[in-house]
Amino acid sequence: MNAIPLVALWLAVGALTPVNEEAFQKLVSSHKGTVVAVNVWATWCAPCRAEMPALVAFEKRHSSEGFVLVLVSANDPEEEKAARQFLEELGVTSQPYIKQAADDQKFIDSVDPKWSGSLPATFIYDRSGKRIKSFFGEVDIRELEALLRTL
Repeated sequence: MNAIPLVALWLAVGALTPVNEEAFQKLVSSHKGTVVAVNVWATWCAPCRAEMPALVAFEKRHSSEGFVLVLVSANDPEEEKAARQFLEELGVTSQPYIKQAADDQKFIDSVDPKWSGSLPATFIYDRSGKRIKSFFGEVDIRELEALLRTL
């Protein structure tokens, strides 16, 4: 009986779309007009897994206000199935992405030159597509709430 909902969620999540530094910039600009939080995470990252339910719930509460959560997995391609399964368990239905950059440092620098590449990392973009805040480590949901009110 449980297999039916999992299949439905699997289809809703779909394959993770590869993203490199060029595609990342296009991805952010495709969401102009909304406040975007791009969360870079991995299944093997305990703090990533710990914060994800709160981020997903935050998006559900604030999507009507023009808030979008974009999830970019830093898992290796052979770990994509585990990443998809984790997202399914959380009920994520938005299109997820997976980092597939030829040069990790170029990808990191293109997202935020101050970012070391450590996970989790969340980058907030205003409605014009300008990065206005970077969270290195877990996101403070109260700070994210306050930031969203100003945007």
